[in-house]
Amino acid sequence: MFSILGAATFWLFRALNEKHSAIISYPLEFVFNKDSTVVMNPLPKVIKIDVSSGGWNLFRRTLIFGVDPLKVELDNPSEVNFLTQSFLSPIVEDQLEGLTINYIVTDTLFLNIERKITKRMRLKVDSLSLSLEKDYQLISSIEIQPDHMMLIGPESIINSFETDFDITPDDNGIDEDFDSRVEVPIVFKDLIQSDPSEVNVSFEVDKFKNVKIGVPIVLQNFPTDRIPMLRDSIVNLTYRVNESIAEEYSVGDFRVVLDYDFLKTDSMGVPILMKYPDTLKQISMDIQKVRFIY
Repeated sequence: MFSILGAATFWLFRALNEKHSAIISYPLEFVFNKDSTVVMNPLPKVIKIDVSSGGWNLFRRTLIFGVDPLKVELDNPSEVNFLTQSFLSPIVEDQLEGLTINYIVTDTLFLNIERKITKRMRLKVDSLSLSLEKDYQLISSIEIQPDHMMLIGPESIINSFETDFDITPDDNGIDEDFDSRVEVPIVFKDLIQSDPSEVNVSFEVDKFKNVKIGVPIVLQNFPTDRIPMLRDSIVNLTYRVNESIAEEYSVGDFRVVLDYDFLKTDSMGVPILMKYPDTLKQISMDIQKVRFIY
C-alpha cells in the first residue's frame, strides 16, 4: 500500500512540474467611481481563459482563495455597454504573469451601468385617493412638510418621473383629523433613494349628512295681469353639510325664483336657485321644471 501511495505521490509531483494547458475561470473586479453611478444589472464575476503554464502554477491559479482578481478599470462606465476580447486581452496578459495566454474563451462581457442623477420632486396628495370613513369629507387643504424631496438614482428611471410625485397615507377609514408621518413610496428601492424617505401629512375631516329643506318659489318679472298659478309652489332642496353646523341654515338663506323673462312656454318654466350660503358646495333641486296656468 505504501508503495502505491508513494508512486502516486511521485506521479503527482512529476505531473505538476510539467507544462499543461487548461481553461480557467478567473475572478473579475471592475474599478470605477461607484458614488456617481448605479449598477443596473449584476456585473460579470468571472472570465474564462485558455492558458498554459506549469502544473503548480495552474493549480495555484485555480484555487479560489488567495487569488487576486483581474482589475478592469472603467473611466466612463455609463458609456460602456460591453467589453470585447480585444479590449480584455492586454488587461489579462498584463495581470496574469507566469501564465501563457492562449486565448480568451469568454466572447463578450456585457455591462449595464448608468449615471446617477438627482431630481427635485414636488410632493402632493390626491384627495380622491384618501380612504375616508363613510360620510366623512375633507374640510381643509392638505399640508405636506416638507413639500418636496430629492429623488436619487439611475438617469433613465429618474428622468421618467414627472415633477409631481404622489404620496398617499396607508390609513383606511379615516374619521378624524390626520397628522402623521407618511412614507414616500419608492419603486426599485435597490436602485432609487428619496431624501427624505418620509414626510408629515396633515388635513382635517368632518362628518357630513344630507339635509332637505322646502323653499317657496318666488315669481319674478311677471306682468301684473299675468300672475301664474303654480302646480308646485315649493321646491325641495337637498344639500350636504357638516353635522356640527347642520342647524345653522334656514329657509331664508335660500331663494328660488321663476323668472318671466326666461320662460320657454306659457305653461312651464325652469326654477333658478338664486341664493344659497357660500359654504355649501353640493345642492340639488327635486324638480327641474315647474308647470303653471294663468
